[in-house]
Amino acid sequence: MAKRPSKKAGSQTKSELTMDQLLTKTQELMDDNNYELAFKTAVQAIELDETNTRALLLASIIQLESGDIEPAINCLLRCVEISPDRGFEKYMYLGQFTVELASVNYYQCGINALQLDLNDVPSDSEHARVLKRKMAEAYVAMTEIYLTDCCFESDAEAKCEEFLRLGAEIDPECPEVYQTMASVRLSQNQPENARECVTKSMSLWANKDQNDPTQIPSYENRLALVRLLLELDDKDGALNVMERLQKEDDESVDLWYLYGWTYYLQGEEAEANGGDKIEMFASAW
Repeated sequence: MAKRPSKKAGSQTKSELTMDQLLTKTQELMDDNNYELAFKTAVQAIELDETNTRALLLASIIQLESGDIEPAINCLLRCVEISPDRGFEKYMYLGQFTVELASVNYYQCGINALQLDLNDVPSDSEHARVLKRKMAEAYVAMTEIYLTDCCFESDAEAKCEEFLRLGAEIDPECPEVYQTMASVRLSQNQPENARECVTKSMSLWANKDQNDPTQIPSYENRLALVRLLLELDDKDGALNVMERLQKEDDESVDLWYLYGWTYYLQGEEAEANGGDKIEMFASAW
């Protein structure tokens, strides 16, 4: 009988991979944007242990990235069933992909889970700082829901104030808290207070390393800042932010729309002041 060839050293079949190896492989494939193979690997992990919340979470993230929202939400809800108190990530995703009060409730559950994690680490550690920032950002997300989808709720204004107060208390250095506070002040017809909030927000990151995404607000958040600055008639400030954004990504349609709108507003202002709009546009480019 012919001798069966031996396996090469270091090679393993799919069935031989441990849970940790499958989860690590899934994450590596996700980092490489190979979502198709990453999902297959995540499924292998779930088949190995249907109650492994990490495997379910990774599978849901891949599905969300692929636009498969309903099955992703089902995976997230399964995570909730298995571990309702711990694991904040599932609640943050559920908050993003649900609406109105259901979204608010999921974010609150995420904050509760974050608090449990925070209780387990030294208060002055970097891990604690990261957890506090995530809590503050969740409060911001809840505020934004009451500014939009739930703006007609009788307690909408009070909820906005409460969530922003809690966000500022847990992380006084979170720029998003003060930027969102500026939006609330604008909705309350308090433009001067809104400007103060924007100034406070920008002061928290303006001098940070712009190449380090952990030290500055996200690209989308800074696009929202541009819109806010334009609402406050701070066109120069808006242009300064857009110039930085352009260096990071000059193919954003929203960015170029905001550039165009800003130059249009400058042109209107120049024309109102007796200037030449065409000459102003030419100098802008």
